Amino acid sequence: MHLTQLLNGICCKVIGNADIVIDSLCCKSSEASPNCMFICLCGGQADGHEYAYKAVESGAIALVVERILPHINVTQVIVSDSRACMALIAKHFYNNAVDKLRVISVIGTNGKTSTTYLASSVFAHAGYITAIVGSNGIFINGQHYITSLTTPDPIELHRYFALMVDMGVKYVFIEVSAHAIYYKKMEGIISTATVFTNFSQDHLDFFGDMEHYASVKKGYFTTAYTRICVINADDALGQKIIFEEKLPCITYGLTCPADVFAINCACDNDGIHYVINLLDDVYKVDYNLQGQFNIYNTLCVSALARVFGIRMEQIYEGILAVRRIEGRNETFIAKNGAKVVVDFAHTPDGFVNILEYLKSITKGKLIVVFGCGGDRDRFKRPLMGKVVSTLADYAILTNDNPRQEPQDQIINEIVCGLTIEHNIVYDRKSAILQALDMANDGDTVAILGKGAESYQEISGDKIPYSDIDTVQSLISADINKG
Repeated sequence: MHLTQLLNGICCKVIGNADIVIDSLCCKSSEASPNCMFICLCGGQADGHEYAYKAVESGAIALVVERILPHINVTQVIVSDSRACMALIAKHFYNNAVDKLRVISVIGTNGKTSTTYLASSVFAHAGYITAIVGSNGIFINGQHYITSLTTPDPIELHRYFALMVDMGVKYVFIEVSAHAIYYKKMEGIISTATVFTNFSQDHLDFFGDMEHYASVKKGYFTTAYTRICVINADDALGQKIIFEEKLPCITYGLTCPADVFAINCACDNDGIHYVINLLDDVYKVDYNLQGQFNIYNTLCVSALARVFGIRMEQIYEGILAVRRIEGRNETFIAKNGAKVVVDFAHTPDGFVNILEYLKSITKGKLIVVFGCGGDRDRFKRPLMGKVVSTLADYAILTNDNPRQEPQDQIINEIVCGLTIEHNIVYDRKSAILQALDMANDGDTVAILGKGAESYQEISGDKIPYSDIDTVQSLISADINKG
């Protein structure tokens, strides 16, 4: 694509030859190739300007920079914010494909993945071809593509948007992380609707405090990013968005006044049951999904679907069709009758949600296997230990993704909040095996933190690993012994 097309509408200064054709985009020098544009990103752990020379050696013919780089004989595009410009350039490079899609952004600390899965199913049952972008990867009309980030970087993201258009997608449901908002990955995209699920502690290693973390999420709810919003009225930050932001809004909830709400709520081993009032359309629902958190998720999706005119019958059928969400309250039964649950919960509030539900349906012991991510929010570690102590009978502390941080340091900080009997088993598979050996009929083993992740990150290496595969293999081995 010609450089002038890529820079259309972008405030910049071009130094050097502007009459060039760009064949590809990249922001990592290792991915540079002949006739590419290399975008120098600032912040994070490195400054991309320091890698520009290497990118040019590999064939880059244009650089996007925030400062002029001397002694480089290629075109330089000077901008004030290279991250925001990368998103706009990527959009142009892929022929503004995203403008042909109806983008539904989902924002919140917990519940984003479940919300996108449920919404995609509802809209598919209403006759639309859908796609999902999130922490479990990208799904386009049922086809799965693996990604490494909840919200992919703009170059990858817009490439997938173009593929979605080619495959006839109408609606795409995308998890928009707080990091994605901060790094302006969604710049140039106006969502048809944006959902807010909830807000609780996470990522304080990056954002510093809850006020900054909240302001980043809240900052997405403007006309620059969305046309209409669907808000959890029971959440304190949700209330601020409702009353402070000047956007068309539909609300949902259980305790505060809302446009969409539920009464006669019940949760049991068979699922969730309630009567929904969907903008005065009253309907009794019984879903396979379990836990009060899924009452919120299904209310949210019902409100969203009604915004687009989908009938309650189609909403019900779409939600009912979702029998499992990979890595979210995913349940297995051991040979001896013990229940084993794998869940992605990795925040104090996420722990409360899943463990309160599991405690309510567990007749025997509740055994929790968990750890915390290394090089991440250290403040939540003792809080998660405290939640487990309040709701569980026994804990086995193990590795999550320690990354570069010493394993014992992470565990020791969790132990500061732990007051119940526990054991420490650093190898995650061994920890799960020990929990299964302890559990009997009527007991529940909750394995928290990783969900559907397919790796562990230890000392900088990503090692193939899956909680789900581990549980299935251990249960199968136990069956084979019998």
